[in-house]
Amino acid sequence: MNEQTYNQEINLGKVIYRILRDWRSIFIIALSIALLTGAGNLVLKKIKISNTEYITTAEENYNRELTAFYARGETLEREIANLEETREERETYNANSVLMKINPYREYNASLQLYVSTDYQIVPELTYQNIDLSNRILRSYITYMVNGDMYQYIMDNISKPIELRYLKEILSISGDYDNRMVTLSVRGEDKQSCEEILDYALSGILAKQREIADAIGEHEIVSVNQSVYETVNLELDEWQKGNLQYVSELSIRLQEKAEEYAVWEASPEPGREFTDRAVVRDSVKKMILGFLVGAVFAAVFIAFRYIMSDKLQDAGELKNRFGLRVVAQVPGVHKKRVWVGFDRLFARMGGLVLCERDAATLAKVAGESVKAEMMMLERSVSVSEKTKAAGESPITLIFTGSIETSEMEKLVSLMDWQDSYSVRCVPNILSDPTAVLTVMEADYVVLVEKQEESVCSQVERELSELAAWKKKVLGFIVIGVDAVP
Repeated sequence: MNEQTYNQEINLGKVIYRILRDWRSIFIIALSIALLTGAGNLVLKKIKISNTEYITTAEENYNRELTAFYARGETLEREIANLEETREERETYNANSVLMKINPYREYNASLQLYVSTDYQIVPELTYQNIDLSNRILRSYITYMVNGDMYQYIMDNISKPIELRYLKEILSISGDYDNRMVTLSVRGEDKQSCEEILDYALSGILAKQREIADAIGEHEIVSVNQSVYETVNLELDEWQKGNLQYVSELSIRLQEKAEEYAVWEASPEPGREFTDRAVVRDSVKKMILGFLVGAVFAAVFIAFRYIMSDKLQDAGELKNRFGLRVVAQVPGVHKKRVWVGFDRLFARMGGLVLCERDAATLAKVAGESVKAEMMMLERSVSVSEKTKAAGESPITLIFTGSIETSEMEKLVSLMDWQDSYSVRCVPNILSDPTAVLTVMEADYVVLVEKQEESVCSQVERELSELAAWKKKVLGFIVIGVDAVP
């Protein structure tokens, strides 16, 4: 017997097979939980809908949820429409704006200062002085420039059409009333466009001169400090990138809202929970959920029991744990079962090679294997030891184990034994005192164990006792082994 501490390794494939093998138990447990869950939910719902107060509250909640449901759809539609409109307007602006077309690393700027000159003079010797009309005249010009008349004059005459909002972006006006000056500034893609706008602006201002002179007073408009220059405008570069990025963000937000709207469209309307149909539908859902939970629970329980159990789960464990060979494995034969095709499929998925129909043949093979081993052992005994024995008594072979004697006798009956062997089946030596004396007289012992019934710790005790009695254990025969049905 192997005296080393045995550490059982968990084979995931065997665990999965054990779960699949017991699919009928899992189905029955899951179905039972599903029926209990569905029936319980049905009874509780029926009790609730019989309450008038509950029905009133449920109706109010339903109307509230229905209103919120459609309000959500309308909100999404408005948000989508607003985003589409904003994106379209922003794309149009980016396509037509002069500022978006200017190269920020080659921005052209043109400026022009206009000075209002009048014949006003202060006469020191006079107590009463004439009124200085300069500020009034300058204010009239600035009003003309900013109220749209000058912009319209430029748009009517400029060679390349431009909208008012885009013209206002590139043409700025600033007045200095203290010095009676006004400054016009233009930004553009090239020098020619800047000069053209300034020229038409000046032309419009000069055309207005006579009208203002008649209304307020005589004066002159003097043009000073007119210039055109090229510059790098990094702020414009950031501004342009920000506009383009904003369009991209609008597209992303629009896509997100469209997906939300699609989910809303696909989602069902809130239903009344207090109708008979709704109660039945909810109970069916609970049954399905209960079935799934029950199946998972049963599968986990089977796997846990398989891993933690000390019972013999696999014949290979005996060889690894006790160091004795497994003489034979005899499949268990089940009665005809419903949906046996699933059992056959799962058995093959589990890698099983034995077939239930070969149980009788494998039992005979087990007997022949035991006889062959005894013959080899007898040949190894010296001649003097053979002659020392009084007479030619038959070899005594004992079958024992932790299973019922009737099962061992059924197994032995399938084997073919000659008169030279005395074969007996005895109960478990740990629980039946009469079996001890019988085993003490035996020459050889074969332990018969059954899968999922024999306990490994009990088998270890049996081997311990046999080793103390110096009995030769030929090995194990494991019956009830899983096989392909």
